[in-house]
This record gives sequence, C-alpha cells and structure tokens, in this order.
Amino acid sequence: MPQGNRVSKPVSAGRGVLIAYALAALAMIFWSGNWVLGRAVRADVPPLGLNFWRWTMAAAVLLPFAFSQARRDWPIVRRHWKIVLALGATGTALFHSMIYIGLRATEAINALLLNSMAPLIVVVLSWAAFRDTITRRQVFGISVSLFGALILVSRGDVTALAALRFNAGDLWVLTGLLVWATYSILLKRRPGNLGGLSLLFYMSVIGVALMFPVYLWEEVTGAGMNLDIPTIASVAYTGILASVVAYLCYNAAVARIGPNTTSFFLHLMPVFGAVSAIVFLGESVHLYHLAGFAVVLCGIFLATYQKGGKA
Repeated sequence: MPQGNRVSKPVSAGRGVLIAYALAALAMIFWSGNWVLGRAVRADVPPLGLNFWRWTMAAAVLLPFAFSQARRDWPIVRRHWKIVLALGATGTALFHSMIYIGLRATEAINALLLNSMAPLIVVVLSWAAFRDTITRRQVFGISVSLFGALILVSRGDVTALAALRFNAGDLWVLTGLLVWATYSILLKRRPGNLGGLSLLFYMSVIGVALMFPVYLWEEVTGAGMNLDIPTIASVAYTGILASVVAYLCYNAAVARIGPNTTSFFLHLMPVFGAVSAIVFLGESVHLYHLAGFAVVLCGIFLATYQKGGKA
C-alpha cells in the first residue's frame, strides 16, 4: 500500500512525471472496476449502503496506518477545516453515491460516455474557478482521447451514438461528474503539509459521517443490505482497492502534475472497462477495442507530453 507520506523531492522531473502517470493509470484501473461492479450488483446492493460501508471499511483499513500521521496533522486540519470538509463531502460522500444511484437506472454505455466528459469538465471548472491555463495541444489531446472513448462505448460505430437516450440515471451520473470535477480542482488547493494518508483518512471519516443519516433512511425504507457473499465482496473491493489504493494514487498524481493533466487519464476508464468485460464477463476482443485503446493513448500522450518531461 502506498504510504502517503509527504512527497519527497523526486530524483528528476521526468521520473516524477512518469511516476505520476503510472499512479493515475493505476487509479483508473481500480475505478473502472468499481463502475463495472456498481452496475453488476445494482439489484442486490443498495447504492447508499454500498457507499456508506465502502468508506467505513476504507476508514477502518486506513486507521492503523494513518493514526500517527492523522494525529500529528490534526492542527493542520483544524486550520484548514473548510477545504478538508469540502474534499470529504465531494470526493467520498456525494460523488460515488450519485454514481451508484445512476448505475441503477442507466446502461453502462451511457455512463461510460458521460464519464468521458470528465476531463473537459475539470478543465472548464479549473479555468473558471482559478484561471488555470490549458494549451491548444491539451485541448486537441482531450478531443482525440474523447474520440477514442466514443469508439469504445459505441462499439466502433460512432453514428450509433445519435440513438442513445438519456434518463434520470444519466442525470445522476452527470451531476456526479460535476461533483468529481469540483473535488479534483479543490484537491490541488489542499494544505501542502497535510500528509496523503491523513487526508484520505479524514475524508473517509467525513464521508461516513455525512452519509450516515441517508444510509439510515435507506435502511428504514426497506432497501437495506443483506450480509451475503456478493455484498461482502463488493464492499471489500470498493473499500480497499477503489477507495484506499485508488485515491492515494490519484491524490499523489494530482499533487505532482495537477488536476487538469491527471483528469486526462479518466479517458482510460472505458478502455479498462472494456478489458474487465472481456476478462470477467467473457466478452470477445474486437477491432474497435484495439482501435479505441490506441486512440485514447494517443490523445493522452498529446495532452500530457512535453519536451523535457514536464507535465
């Protein structure tokens, strides 16, 4: 498990950027699996309960590793409680609750298509809120990788996208992406001396506290969780891999290369989602898988590469 301590100065700028790229890609692997899982268990595991127990498990797993750092960083959290609270609310309580609710009503192809808009939303909000700059080449790279994502979600027939119909689930997913974009740009403004493990632990605790009332409401209304193998496996995956490991990777990548560049890697999620379907659901490999994957990688390369290894 990444230790999440304060980032030491990298040996070289180029190596630090490559590490950030690898961390961002690893986060996308675990998050794409989370979306596939959220859709697969929609009939058996209620969305708010899944998110509540996800972050409860994450907090429990983090506690022995993060306790000493979190105690040391408590004065920092008290001074900057507003930004830490905002990160916990957007990054844990709201975002995935909205995604899990949306995946109950929308098909995976719609959700993947909407998720491919996330980098553009991050860039626009980042510019509107903080006037962060974006180059023409980055815009072009976003466009190329978005086209690659469209190849994947349309199964190689982009004209079929015109026949898509959006429903209430899609609106939940889109709203969740706006929340995620807000989290991403706020993450760059976190206190620089706040450790990675501390931040994720406090975010987990905040998420659990904020979700507890709505989780109780879900239980009272009869949509409670059953203690069975699918439920336990779902909570374990989302709580450990999609929460602890993925968030530490993503947060570390943002700290190194910023939210705009890191968000470009979200276009890898349809790629990894397709791979997951092939491996776990027995779907066949088609030419559009290879074509979409290649186009997505080209777009990310165009958006992130600069001479000298700088992001």
